[in-house]
Amino acid sequence: MPWGLKEGLAVLGVLNALEKHTAILEDLFCGGALILSAASLLELFSVDYSPGGSSRRALEEVAVGHWRDWLIAVEDGDAAVHVDEGDLVQVNLEDVLVFASGASAIPAFGFKETPTIEFLHENLDGSRRMFPEANTCSITLKLPVGLEYEDFCQFMTEGILQSPNFGVA
Repeated sequence: MPWGLKEGLAVLGVLNALEKHTAILEDLFCGGALILSAASLLELFSVDYSPGGSSRRALEEVAVGHWRDWLIAVEDGDAAVHVDEGDLVQVNLEDVLVFASGASAIPAFGFKETPTIEFLHENLDGSRRMFPEANTCSITLKLPVGLEYEDFCQFMTEGILQSPNFGVA
C-alpha cells in the first residue's frame, strides 16, 4: 500500500518537526510575507493610462511621477501630516497597501486581480476630487491629477490617514 504525505514526512522526522516548530518552518514552506518597499508597490500596480498624446495622458504621467516620488518619501518616513494639537502622524507603506487593497501584506502568490492605478479627472461640472480613492474589491487605486507635488503628497497622506482600519485583511 502506498504511503500518504504524512507517512512519508514521518519517516525522517519531518512531520514531528513541522508539528513542533510550525511558526519557524512556515517561512521555509510558504515563502514568508514579502517585505513591502516602494519598489514592490510600484511593481505591483499596472497603470491604466488614457491614450497617448491626449491632455489627460499628460496629467496622468505627472501624477504617476508624483506617486513614485511620494512612495519613496513614505518608505523614508517623510510622509506625515499634523493633526489635532500639532501631533505628527506618519503614513507607512502598509497603510498605502491597506487603503488600496484591504490587505496588510502582498500575498505570496500575488492578488487574484491585478492591482490597477486609475485617475481622478475633472467631473462634468468642473469640480475636482483631490483625495485618493480606492476600490478594494477590484484593487483599484485612483490618483488625483493636476496637482503640484507638495499638494499631491498632502492629499495622498491625509486621504489615507483619514481612512484607518477600513477593510484590513
